[in-house]
Amino acid sequence: MGSLVDRYDALFIDLDGVVYRGDRPVAGAVKALPEVRGRGARILFLTNNSSRTPEDVAGKLEGLGIAARPEEVLTSGVAMASMLGREGWRGRTAFVIGERGIREALEHVGIRILDGEAGRADLVVVGWDRSVDYPKLRTAALLVQRGARLVATNADASYPAPDGLWPGAGAILAAVTTTTGATPTVVGKPARPLFEEAAELTGATHPLMIGDRLDTDVSGAYGAGWDSLLVFTGASQPSDLLRAEHVPTYVGDDLSAVLRDPPPARFRPAGPTDVPDIRALLESAGLSAAGVERRLDQTVVCPGRAEGADGEVVATACLQQIEEFGILRSVAVHEDHRGLGLGILAVAAAVVTARDRGLSHVSLFTERAAGFFEKLGFRRSDRADLPEPVRSSEHAAEECAASATPMTLTL
Repeated sequence: MGSLVDRYDALFIDLDGVVYRGDRPVAGAVKALPEVRGRGARILFLTNNSSRTPEDVAGKLEGLGIAARPEEVLTSGVAMASMLGREGWRGRTAFVIGERGIREALEHVGIRILDGEAGRADLVVVGWDRSVDYPKLRTAALLVQRGARLVATNADASYPAPDGLWPGAGAILAAVTTTTGATPTVVGKPARPLFEEAAELTGATHPLMIGDRLDTDVSGAYGAGWDSLLVFTGASQPSDLLRAEHVPTYVGDDLSAVLRDPPPARFRPAGPTDVPDIRALLESAGLSAAGVERRLDQTVVCPGRAEGADGEVVATACLQQIEEFGILRSVAVHEDHRGLGLGILAVAAAVVTARDRGLSHVSLFTERAAGFFEKLGFRRSDRADLPEPVRSSEHAAEECAASATPMTLTL
């Protein structure tokens, strides 16, 4: 199948936290993008950040050593202006909390910008604004109360900067919505307008969304019916996957993961025909395969084929329920697919089943992978501190070596 680049008709690549953080490039992205272009991939840089124009963004990328053209950049500001233009807001007025990118995009479609303490406006537009102050927030809130439609470029709570997370457009928007009780129209990820504009611009029908945020990039792609790659160079980290509403199709340390060839993580419940493959996976990983057939209703598997329905099982995990507690066990990945993030996604898929069942606590026992599970948010524990049903279970008492490290996760 080649790499991920070869499977999709376009790559929609987030910027903040994926290609750069603030004014610093992400090394993996700088190295990977020339090869991605060399493979002939169609690229659209897709960002919720409305502060810059596409020309500004392309210029910034060029300054970081990354080839880019303005027409390859779609900001939430441009997508908002396009949406409002189609809806017939040309010639109407807008009070804007936002920087040059959103203001120019709105003016380009004929919307008149109001400044100062405007008394009336047709629209209140909220984007990321590093000069936001109380008078702006007060005016926005009053205009919404007087009937202005509230529109937001995005609802990102934070902005990934080199020194940490800064308040994002969503944090600014929250001040207005908390004051007014208004429900805004949101354009950026995970809302649909930005994705619809991206598909329209590229003609893509089977794109891959690449981003650093579970709540915007991954959830938005899920809502659009697209696959996603989550990279760990920005806001979301591996431990966040175990509490996510939607999990990505792939994960990677950085953008260079798009040049690898992982199977899509389309986990499904295990069935009787999967037993031989599950046994083989567990035995190759040095794990016990005893009783696999009795735990099929608590086991998930990932087929190796892209269709996700048939084919050899390449990853598995089991979430065994004992009363209101869960025991994570039998996590294994085919040796040809190790190191591609599939183990992380197998654990996430199993923990999703625990959440769906309303379990409050997940335990596990491991002899060689404590570091891996710590990355996912599990904590080392003493056996004496485990819940009694877990401590006295057959798995803990008979199947796990005394030297195995107990670990716990509270959901």
